[in-house]
Amino acid sequence: MLRVMLAVFVLVSAGLAQSSSDGSFSVHHSKNAKFTLSKSQMHDAESLYQSACAAVRQNFHSTTELHPHFTVVIGADRNEVHSGGMKVDGGLEIWMTKWNPTTFAQGVVVLAFQQLLTRDAITQLGDRAIRSTNATVDVAELK
Repeated sequence: MLRVMLAVFVLVSAGLAQSSSDGSFSVHHSKNAKFTLSKSQMHDAESLYQSACAAVRQNFHSTTELHPHFTVVIGADRNEVHSGGMKVDGGLEIWMTKWNPTTFAQGVVVLAFQQLLTRDAITQLGDRAIRSTNATVDVAELK
């Protein structure tokens, strides 16, 4: 019985979430099931999403198309990004105490950057750091 009630709750909660027009993110309130962003706020969120992804791509000179998928939880106890570590299958969330465009944009930046930071990129950067350290010579040792 408890499993059935939990399944119904999850399905109803998912059905009440707002989604971006391209499905990149969904928005729901942790305490108010009837909460929705206004049409204007949702449009702003979609624009911020595109701008934040473009800023990360440009700043890191990436040719990779960034398109993180995540959930925005409004009504959380604190503002934070849950990136799910190196998992590819999800767990990506931006938690906000209330709707705040700046907090949203910063969260998108974190998630877009994480999309760039693949295991291969981590390996390459680590190897580059090791090569750089091994290539450095103390001037005192040259005498």
